[in-house]
Amino acid sequence: MASLEVSRSPRRSRRELEVRSPRQNKYSVLLPTYNERENLPLIVWLLVKSFSESGINYEIIIIDDGSPDGTRDVAEQLEKIYGSDRILLRPREKKLGLGTAYIHGMKHATGNYIIIMDADLSHHPKFIPEFIS
Repeated sequence: MASLEVSRSPRRSRRELEVRSPRQNKYSVLLPTYNERENLPLIVWLLVKSFSESGINYEIIIIDDGSPDGTRDVAEQLEKIYGSDRILLRPREKKLGLGTAYIHGMKHATGNYIIIMDADLSHHPKFIPEFIS
C-alpha cells in the first residue's frame, strides 16, 4: 500500500514536536475553492486575523478548480493584498474534486502542520489557535 509523505523535514519524535511552541511551527491552511468568490475574502480575512493576533506563523494555499464565477481573480487580488508569502494561489484548470484538491495543496505546503478547511465558512478560523494549543 502506498503512503503519502507530507513532511519534508526529518522525522522527529513526539517529544521533540511537543517542545516546539506554535510560534516556531508553520501552519499551512489548505483552502479548496469552487465558486467561492463572495466567501473567499471573508474567510481569508478571518484566517489572517486569527493567525496574526495569535502570533502563529502560517500560509494559506488556495486551490481553485476553475471556478466560472471569478474566484481565481479574487484569489489573485488577495495574494496581492496579503503577500505571496502568506497567500499562495495554486489553481487547477477544471473541477477535479475535493480530495485531489487537498492532495494538490499538500504538494505545495511548506508548513510542518497542515490545516484542512472549507472556504464556505463552515469552519470558523477563530477556533484554530485553541485547536493548535
